[in-house]
Amino acid sequence: MPKLSIIIPIHNEKPSLRRCIDSILSQTFKDLEIICVDDGSSDGSAGMLQDYIDREPRFHATAFQRRLGTVLARKLALLDARGEYIMFADADDMLLPGACETAVGLMKETRADIVQFSVDFEAERRDGDALDKFLRVFRSREMESHGTNILYDCFVNHRFVHNLWNKIYRAEICKKAVEAMPDIQLHLYTDLYLSFFILFFAESYRSLKTKPCYRYHFGGGVSTKTPDAEQFRNLCEVSKTLPLMEKFLRDRNAYETNVSVLDAIHSTLRQDMVNKLLTIPNLTREIISAAIESWGGDIIFDFLSETGMFKYPCESRLSIVSNLIDQYKADRREIAKLQSDLAEAQAKMRKMSPRSSQVLRSPARATSRLGHPSPVSSTIKQEITSSPQRVQFRFVQKLPKI
Repeated sequence: MPKLSIIIPIHNEKPSLRRCIDSILSQTFKDLEIICVDDGSSDGSAGMLQDYIDREPRFHATAFQRRLGTVLARKLALLDARGEYIMFADADDMLLPGACETAVGLMKETRADIVQFSVDFEAERRDGDALDKFLRVFRSREMESHGTNILYDCFVNHRFVHNLWNKIYRAEICKKAVEAMPDIQLHLYTDLYLSFFILFFAESYRSLKTKPCYRYHFGGGVSTKTPDAEQFRNLCEVSKTLPLMEKFLRDRNAYETNVSVLDAIHSTLRQDMVNKLLTIPNLTREIISAAIESWGGDIIFDFLSETGMFKYPCESRLSIVSNLIDQYKADRREIAKLQSDLAEAQAKMRKMSPRSSQVLRSPARATSRLGHPSPVSSTIKQEITSSPQRVQFRFVQKLPKI
């Protein structure tokens, strides 16, 4: 049985994949296995994986016939992992020399469930402000956390970040997490979703300053790029994770002690959605509709506030919001209710001083009826069971069902 399992989800990463895999195979620490899951790639990544399978016994791979998302790719790999410890790598990044030996040594020394190590970065583009902010967020610091404080320290106190790739984990904690984690097809914030469950089950967390063990490719991933319409819709889909996490906590009588954690996650995701909305050059009806349906109609007010539209007089603000809703929301019954609320707000405004801005939040309350995060209609498990979505390479033994 290998001491360490390293998991790499892949989706159309052929140009950088060989560098990533080779950086692991060249590690001085040899007691490891590499588990790759090809998440519906169409660029020939599967052929490259087969090349490694033919010549490297420590290498394992599975392929999804179509894209099911990084969450399910990692879940499948974790259920199949045999190592005592787990590390994650993204296919466009790489492990630095001595990384595995350092990480495993930290686990033995601290006996913690999770240990964070130092990383360095390479930038695809020269965006100084964005890179500086990224470096500040991921700077190494000495800290530790225990028990129920771990979730709080991550999401509320921001003492460490939820990313998976700068840490090493005890495998039993990861397996317990994915067995309890609801299945969802997700393409963004996948680290946050899986980390939430891992951190819930962890009892001890350590962050240590070490020599850099991991090299992150800044600007290569979708999280650091200006989104197109499809990526923005994927970001809106992240709202579906919130009710799943809430139900998970309620089922374990842990909601009351972690409500501030959920609030912080909701705030982070919502603000990122607004920030991404601001970067899209050509807003369409579909994009605004996706934002409303996923996050609620009052998200429009956050957007207008960020764009500076609230500098206009109150009546103009109401007109702007009314026009946006009329243009972008198709549900006639909800629009009728919204228009009624707006008309009522306008009537109240006419009775108020023109200098007053207290009515600003009235339409926001009305628009909040436009949409809420909807529950997942069917699980990915049912989707996989109903039709054969998974194609296994010839060397893979029977895989656990999810």
